[in-house]
Amino acid sequence: MMKKSYLPFLALGITIFLLLAAAEKIAALKGSSPGFSEPLKKAVLWDIDGTLADSFQLCFDATNEVLSRNGHSPVDAASYKVGTQYPDNLRFAWHVDPACTEAASPEGVRLGREFHALYIAQASPATAPFYPGLAEGVVRPLGAAGVRQGALSNAVGGYVRAVLAANGVAALFGVQWGVDEVPAAKPSPEGLRACAAALGLAPGECVYVGDSPSDGRAARAAGMAAVGVAWGHGG
Repeated sequence: MMKKSYLPFLALGITIFLLLAAAEKIAALKGSSPGFSEPLKKAVLWDIDGTLADSFQLCFDATNEVLSRNGHSPVDAASYKVGTQYPDNLRFAWHVDPACTEAASPEGVRLGREFHALYIAQASPATAPFYPGLAEGVVRPLGAAGVRQGALSNAVGGYVRAVLAANGVAALFGVQWGVDEVPAAKPSPEGLRACAAALGLAPGECVYVGDSPSDGRAARAAGMAAVGVAWGHGG
């Protein structure tokens, strides 16, 4: 019998494969119905934290280490989760001053940079592992089937690449970008559109998988199919 913990990943894999299989049928329909315009799905794009990687403790601990060694009060898990709706520089500005929700303060920018250096250095198979069964049951089979994959996170690109490398799947991802490498953070659709373009695809040819409402909003605004997971930080 399959372990219960694997069932969500099986469901995710089935969802993605069904979307791709449906796209194949749609492609056949295009041949017989010239007016049929639904695009073929050719790629899966992924969020990182809470979607692929079980990295909550890494990010939470690194956040409090940075706050504490700079003379600020640590945050509890609930406040940390609320803060993750913001890019890191603004998140740290908000942790220091809850009134700061529109633009990062100089202190937020400084703390954010310190956090990036710390958690990139600490990313490893132990601190940012993929959720059990996800690499073997979904990511690698997609790669073996020739489906292109990419990653876009509101974390910085160096962290994205560190996590994918730590989990041994970097070679399967044609795009590995963070918020510092795209025009705007999610829920803006611009990063996802840029990822699709980098893969040589239209947004409608991609599926985006994430764990937060902002992921779904970004995907829909970009013109992509959205798949939401319930096990992550924003689930």
